[in-house]
Amino acid sequence: ETDSSRAPETGGMATELFNKQQTIQLRHRHIGPSCKVFFSKDPLKIIRAQGQYMYDENDTKFLDCINNVAHVGHSHPDVVQAAVRQMELLNTNSRFLHDNLVQYAKQLTATLSPKLSVCYFVNSGSEANDLALRLARQYTGHQDIITLDHAYHGHLTSLIDISPYKFRELPSGGQKEFVHVAPSPDIYRGRYREDHPDPASAYAGEVNLLIQEAQKKGRKVCRPLNETGCAVVDEYCPYRILLPNPKLPRSKQVFKMCLFFHSSLT
Repeated sequence: ETDSSRAPETGGMATELFNKQQTIQLRHRHIGPSCKVFFSKDPLKIIRAQGQYMYDENDTKFLDCINNVAHVGHSHPDVVQAAVRQMELLNTNSRFLHDNLVQYAKQLTATLSPKLSVCYFVNSGSEANDLALRLARQYTGHQDIITLDHAYHGHLTSLIDISPYKFRELPSGGQKEFVHVAPSPDIYRGRYREDHPDPASAYAGEVNLLIQEAQKKGRKVCRPLNETGCAVVDEYCPYRILLPNPKLPRSKQVFKMCLFFHSSLT
């Protein structure tokens, strides 16, 4: 099925094994339909990237404003060289001792508060969110979560349960009793918009109401699990999972939530 009519590209250009239609056909045959592509009617076929740009099979250049993996730009030479050096030397797991693991943890925690001195290194955002959820529940003994509408936290079962963007699409799904959904602090399309005199306080007030309703039912919310952004069908929106600090008076809890929402809005 290889498209032999296309000559291999050289000079740093990626080689295209199949033409676009063949790639689409093979994806439909071998890749699960729940793994969706962007622009499904005419999906982009990206074959290489450099810096802030991505290139399709016709060498059309696109400014990458959506990729959440290449934090320092695509194909950064320092990252590529470091990866090659490590792969040539060793590729194993962290159950063995190795200097790079502790050196990285030391350098990372040196940039943080002294109280943040322990690291758990994971391979994906889903794994990180699941671990954060487990730690919060283990520490507090509480199960409930306040999340924002349209939020998406990952593909694990534990995270789909707290992701309205996902669980509302499940045929047998629905909102679990331990999940409380607050409106997204969206001042463009949301409940409180830019013409509102104080949208941050208004959105935080919605969270306060959820806390009160949960407490009336004898439920308790676990500690904070925070993120900075979520994908929502062709757009990005700011969100946080906002949870109360039981050591603070309620007025200060709501004020802290106002700050969280304000940071999302700005």
